[in-house]
Order: sequence, then C-alpha cells, then structure tokens
Amino acid sequence: LLLVERNQPQFDRLENLYIDHNSIVTLKLSTSHTLKNLTLSHNDWECNSLRALFRTLTQPAVDDADQHCKIDYHLEHGLCCKESDKPYLDRLLQYIAMTSVVEKQRKKEPCSAINAIHSVQSLVHFIKQQGDVPLQGNEQLEAEVNELRAEVQKLANEQIQQQQLLERLQAEIDTNLRRYHLPKDELARPSDSLNKLFTHLKERH
Repeated sequence: LLLVERNQPQFDRLENLYIDHNSIVTLKLSTSHTLKNLTLSHNDWECNSLRALFRTLTQPAVDDADQHCKIDYHLEHGLCCKESDKPYLDRLLQYIAMTSVVEKQRKKEPCSAINAIHSVQSLVHFIKQQGDVPLQGNEQLEAEVNELRAEVQKLANEQIQQQQLLERLQAEIDTNLRRYHLPKDELARPSDSLNKLFTHLKERH
C-alpha cells in the first residue's frame, strides 16, 4: 500500500518512470515534470487521485493500460481504480481481512469467536503501542487512523461484554450442575456440561 506524494522533485528530473505492478494508491506529479514514458498499470489506484494525476499528464506519456478490473474497481483513463472516501482505511481493513483468512488457511485453523477475539486483542495492543506516535504530513491518513482506533476500541468493548456474558452463562451451568448433583468435569467444555444437563433433564421426564 503506497501513497507516493513526496517524490515530485525527484520525478521532475526523469524522462522514464516505470511503476507498474505495485500497490500504489496515490501518486502526485508536478505540472513541470519532463516524463516522456510512464507505466501505471496493475496498481491499486484511488479514482479521485488518478483523475488528479491525469490532469498533470499528457496521454502519450502513459505507455500501458489495464485490461480487466477486480470487483469494486472500474476503468478510469485505461487504469483500474476504486472509488473511496477513505482510501487508506478502506484498503487497510481489506488487507487485515485478507491476511486473517490466508493465515487461517495456512494453519488449517477454523475461524471462530475465540480467534476473532484474539485478533482484536492483538490489534488493540498494537494501536495502544502506536497511540503516542504522531502522524506527519497527511491529514486524511491521520483522520482514517483515528477512525480505525475508534473502531478497535468499540470492538474491544464488545469483546469485554461478550466475555462477561460468557462467564455468567458458565456460572449458570455450574449452578445447575450442583443443583442436580451432577459431577463437573473440569476439563470439559461448557457446551459438554450443558449437554450433560439437558440429557439429565430429559431422563427425569
């Protein structure tokens, strides 16, 4: 994920720039650039940024084009781009989701509530560690990261509520085991203990 916005002095001195097949979201060039050959295909363009870029380019300078776009992307000036109000946050969340799925498949682990909770805990820990680090030079990026922090805090609060509910349910199961004089297996899962209760109640009737 690349925001190429501070390279104008270097790019202005170039005649050839080949940046296809990357993950570039935004690119800024000055109107005084001297580029004669430029490749831009197979990137992750944000549409508004791409339109702004082409206002500083002459069409013959662009030497390549995309042929087919992914879902949610469309062709703009011959290149695939995605409309987004928050391009960095949008792609960051997409990357996190994709990475989580790939990691689960690599480890051959099923997705579960416990795995989701652990993922949220890791993200909360990372955000807290980064909380005092100022973001420089990109107000939109800073706003999106702040929004991500708020979403992470919301997920953390929901996790606490779910954990408290789980503890109350487990306590209720233990209470009913004692009530019906059923032995508790300390190694058994709460769902197994609950099934034991249901079986006992069915047998009583």
